[in-house]
Amino acid sequence: MTILRGLITCFCLSLSLLAQATEVPDAKRIDQNPWFDSGNYRVHFSTFTSDFLQPNTAAGLQLTRAKDQLLINIAITEKTADGSYGMGQKATVTGTATNLMQQMKSLTFIEVKEPSATYYLAPLRFTNEETIHFNINVVSGKGETLNLTFTRTLYVNNQ
Repeated sequence: MTILRGLITCFCLSLSLLAQATEVPDAKRIDQNPWFDSGNYRVHFSTFTSDFLQPNTAAGLQLTRAKDQLLINIAITEKTADGSYGMGQKATVTGTATNLMQQMKSLTFIEVKEPSATYYLAPLRFTNEETIHFNINVVSGKGETLNLTFTRTLYVNNQ
């Protein structure tokens, strides 16, 4: 009888632990906006694999096209008198990328000037399903500093 009672107790404990292990964690809000606002400025940010670029565009920017190379795209805009935001403008952009193993890489941004806008690109190699925390510092042409952070889980483009 003692053995049976012990087995029943173990079974009940196992069910209790299993129920705890399968609980769905609380959902966390993810900011859906691909920009960061501060004062009269808005910093737009995005990431994409460099093989998205056309070969001649990548060559012109001296960037390597690869399915495991990310490009971090940053542009700063200023609010206009009517409340809208203008086109990307000149700034100084620096930053770091840190993975879950706390390996940090400095990002080197290149300035891309187009007739009506300026933006900044930084390349970063990554491994499939790697989560990266980005810390970006932008100094506007007027000397105002904006700091933004965001996280991305990256996937190698297998197409």
